[in-house]
Amino acid sequence: MPTTVDTRRPRTPQSPSVALLAVALLAGAALAGCSSSSHAATSSPSTSSSTAVATTSYPVTVSDCGTPVTYTQAPTRAVSNDINTTEDMIALGLESHMVGEFAASGSQPANQPYPAEFAAGFKQIHEISPDYFTLEQLVGQRPDFLFAGWNYGLQVGTTLTPDNLAKYDIKTLALTESCAHVQSSKQSVSVDDTYQDLTDLSQIFDVNQQAQRVINSMKAQIATAQSKVASLPPVSVFDYDSGTSTPFTGPGLAMVNAEITLGGGTNIFAGLKQSWTSVSWEQVVKADPQCIIINDYSTPTAAQKEQLLETSPITKNLTAVKNHCFLPLTYDEVTPSPRNGEAIVAIAHWLHPSAFGLPADGS
Repeated sequence: MPTTVDTRRPRTPQSPSVALLAVALLAGAALAGCSSSSHAATSSPSTSSSTAVATTSYPVTVSDCGTPVTYTQAPTRAVSNDINTTEDMIALGLESHMVGEFAASGSQPANQPYPAEFAAGFKQIHEISPDYFTLEQLVGQRPDFLFAGWNYGLQVGTTLTPDNLAKYDIKTLALTESCAHVQSSKQSVSVDDTYQDLTDLSQIFDVNQQAQRVINSMKAQIATAQSKVASLPPVSVFDYDSGTSTPFTGPGLAMVNAEITLGGGTNIFAGLKQSWTSVSWEQVVKADPQCIIINDYSTPTAAQKEQLLETSPITKNLTAVKNHCFLPLTYDEVTPSPRNGEAIVAIAHWLHPSAFGLPADGS
């Protein structure tokens, strides 16, 4: 979600080692056993939610980055952009409301299937293109709803804005995290932004009970991890998305920053109050992170990015590189999606294995 040369979220992006695969499997095993205008920003989500969930009473109005949008009925020809927004739709059982999606396969790690929990849903949804949408492609589907995000398909100063799309009777919901690109007042990002996206969708499509189930599950995952790592000294982390001459990263206003914090780490660029953006290798070297998250999607692969870090004279002496402290996370894990909970658990296991009874090497 850059504000620099690449005008999309990490797509110049976005294989794990045996040890990291073991961590992922252990994390998976551990996981197995409102008004939409309110945007809270907490760092320790509660797991309690026993109140009855009301159904939507149309017309309903939700906030799209501060702009109220009213729905008189649930959309019937919805389109999503990117794998993460599509997974939000699938998690809420909205496949039958959709006429297609863009860019999901292009956001995947090379030659890997969709995540198992969403695979059946993706089979039901037509992928219009593996790339981000153009105006012509989008309008050609005759949609009545678009779920995307600023720099996740929507672009300031182009025809791909909610105001222009409204001329084609397309109502837009932007990812709450991405509002940082168009709202200077947005100075924090948290997993609550993902909950807000799910809540907004549930209001629009009248699937409030399903959304609450998904949110409660995510909160339980995160609370379990937090109970183990919240009191431990944080580990410094660099999120490496892509780039050779300059690294592209998720700083203070990207979802991965919130995930690192909840997983028991400190993002070395947390103080940079921007969304996805480029920094300099000199800044990375000065911070000397203890561990590095590698955003794994498309090409170059995570293994190729690791090799770059290990062989570049600029980065090969970083503490994280010398200790081979790498964690590949997929696009849908580091961007707002229902997978944020399991990503936080994986980060916590990786940074603080002893807190979960795991060996220090994660094996």
